[in-house]
Parts: sequence; structure tokens; C-alpha cells
Amino acid sequence: MNSVTVTSLAEKIRRYLTQKNTSALRRLLARQNFADVAEVMESALSREEAVGCFQYLNVGQAAQVLTSVNDELQHACLASLPTVMGSQILRMMPTDDAVDILQEMDTVESQRILEEMPFDTETRTLHHLMMEQPDSAAGIMSTDFMSISVEATVGEAMDMVRRAEEKDFIYYMYLVDAEDALVGVVSLKQLILHDASVPLSRIAQFDVKSLLVSFDQELVASVFRKYYNLLAMPVTDPDNTLRGVITLDDIIDVIDEETSEDIYRASGINLEEVDERGLLVGPVFGAFKARFPWLSITMGGQFLAATIIAHFSHTVSAAVVAISFMPLLTGLSGNMGTQTDTITVRGLSQGLITDDNIWEKLRREIKVALLTGVFFAVSVGILSLLIYHRWQLSALLFSWITVSLCISATLGMMIPYGFKRLFKVDPAGMGGPFITTLSDILTFLIYLSVVTMLLKEMI
Repeated sequence: MNSVTVTSLAEKIRRYLTQKNTSALRRLLARQNFADVAEVMESALSREEAVGCFQYLNVGQAAQVLTSVNDELQHACLASLPTVMGSQILRMMPTDDAVDILQEMDTVESQRILEEMPFDTETRTLHHLMMEQPDSAAGIMSTDFMSISVEATVGEAMDMVRRAEEKDFIYYMYLVDAEDALVGVVSLKQLILHDASVPLSRIAQFDVKSLLVSFDQELVASVFRKYYNLLAMPVTDPDNTLRGVITLDDIIDVIDEETSEDIYRASGINLEEVDERGLLVGPVFGAFKARFPWLSITMGGQFLAATIIAHFSHTVSAAVVAISFMPLLTGLSGNMGTQTDTITVRGLSQGLITDDNIWEKLRREIKVALLTGVFFAVSVGILSLLIYHRWQLSALLFSWITVSLCISATLGMMIPYGFKRLFKVDPAGMGGPFITTLSDILTFLIYLSVVTMLLKEMI
């Protein structure tokens, strides 16, 4: 939807709200795609206008729009409605989306909405899913899937498809045995192409790719990448009982969330400071507490680096030209370490770097650092020779640039790998302060030591 269309729709909604022309507003909204309405509510209307617009959507459209707007607007829209209507809208949603909204709400408010729902199987499912870990496969799965006995026929399966609710995911029909254990899967395309009398067992695929309820959402996303041609994957418990399904659109949300988390953590930003639109929110003191530990590590390390420089004060004052290249050395090595850290964190999160291939990946990064180091070392060495006419300085810069980049690449890979391997934590954002600080300390210590040894040639 382009900006002109958004503005035009927003103006019509605003005019009907001002005129209190509710019938015209209902007709206008009923003709719109829910995604367009959500975009207009978020980007072109004020909070009061968006909430007013939401009240004139039909229940089905309201359920779709509610899943497409940000948390803050979701809460405002639901709060503007009678509790019973809010419960009706949530029941129209896929269960995973409804659970996400309920989990974000105040406990008392969510409980009030749940109490308005009839205590049937669907409501019991909502209660159960709300107790699951939000970042697990059980927390993001939907129970709006279709399953049938493995002994059924194509005709029986198609009858079930025809009776399906709008929110049911029907691209796949999952086959279960008498104990509800997952045994096979049939696509909707296969059902359409075969006669009603054909047994499902004849056309089913029995090598079913599934997920455990305990899987972390990051692992779920990694599995989807491996089986990228699937629109959904079933979720089972340890006994292989079918519990739910995770769809591709859920995984897109997970990938967006995980990518944003990695970016913010790499910058030392607390995730509680950021809403789903990427805007900094939350109390200032909370942000201070989140950033303080990592900045403290950097400060402590750089204080040690400053102490090392002070220890070589005689060298610093005597070999000013050689010392003037230290910012260049720390800049190159720091950037190499940060680049390798980013690649490693991403590789660990996607399962591309494992215990089996870590040394192979490390050798590759060292080769990259060596090639990069030689290129910059030759450039800096030649320039320093042309400017200062001291081959000893040029040789030192050539050697140390190459070595320092290899050291930084090693630190950039092994520090996040160590966090993941030893402490079982997400290394995003943790390696940065250690990598840059250790790289600077080693650079200052070794470079100044060598300059001191070659002081006569450096002066």
C-alpha cells in the first residue's frame, strides 16, 4: 500500500469518524484488506482515531487486524471494547496469536477476558499454552491444525477440510495412530489429486519432520531453514504425541526477533529498552543498569591498557613516530575482531559452527585475517618507508599488523564460542568488550615491548 493510498484511506476514516457516519465507515472498512487497515491505524491515524476505527471492524477482520499492529495499539484497542467482545475477537484468532496477546496483557486483564470465554476445549488450550515458555516451540505453536486417523480415506479427510474453521491451517493433514502419535502427513494437493476411496496410508509421507515442544525458538528457526520447502512443521512431545503446528509466518517473526536481539545485544542494549518496533523505551535507570556491566569491562580493560602505555613512557616519548601508529593498529585489529565475532555469533545461532567444525572455521578466519593483514601491512609499510625512510619501522609495522589481525580473528571466534560451549548462553553482545579489550592490551604490550627492544633504530 503506497503512501498516497494510506493517506487517502486515513482521510476517509477520519472524516467518517468526525461525522459519526458509522454505517459508511463500516462499509468502507469491510472492503479493505486487514493488512491495509492495520497499516493505516499504525502509521496514519492518531491513537484515538485508530481505536475508534477498530471499534467498527467486524469480529473476523478485527481479529486479523489485531495480530498485525504493535503491542501498544493492541492493548489500547482491546481496552476500548467490552470484555465479552474482546474475548470473541481473541477466539477468532489462531491460538498462538491469541496467546501472544494474552501473555503481553496485565494478568488481571487477561484473566477477565478468559473468564468470558466458554470453558471448552479451545479455552482450555489457551490456558495451557499460556503456561508454556514463550520462546519455546510450545510457546509459539498453534493448535489450529488438522489431524486424522492413519486408517482414514481421502474422502474422509476432504470432509474434514470442508468443515474446517477459517483459522485452521489446512495445507497439511497430519496422520495419527490410536494414541494420537504422529505417524505421517498428507498435503492438501495430494488430497485434491486422489479419489475419495484411496486410503491415506497409500499417499502419505511417513518420514515426517517434526519439532519437540522443548525446542528453543532459535533452534526451531534453524530447523525450518534446513527444510525450507515446508510451510509448517508439527510439534510433538517426547512421546511423539502431536501437540501443535508451527507455520512459516511464525518463523519469519522469530527470525526478525532473534536478528533484532543479536543486533541490540551486540551494541550492549538491554532488550527491555526496545519494543517490537525497535524504539527505545523503558526507564532510564534500567537502561543504565543493563549497559553498566559491559561498559565497566571495557573501562577496566582500557585502564589496564593505559597502565601498560604509562609503563613504557620512556619509549613513548623517545619513539614518537612509532607510537603514532598505535591507533591504526588498534583500529584494524579491533575491527577484525568485531567482524569475526559477528560471523561467529550468527554461525552459532544457526548451527553452522559446531564442536565438530570449530577448528576448520577458525583456520579459515585466520587465513582471511592473514590475507587481509598482508594487504594492509604492505600498504602501511610502503607508506611509512616513503614518509619516514626507516626500514626498521616499516618492517615492524608490516609484521605486527599481520600478527595482530590474526590474534583478533582468533579472539573473535574463540571468545563467543567459549561462552556458548562453557556457559551455555547466547554470546551475542558478550564477546565485544572482551575481544576489543584483550586485543588492545596485547597490541600495546607486544608492540611497545618490540619498539623498546628496537628503540635505537626507531629514534
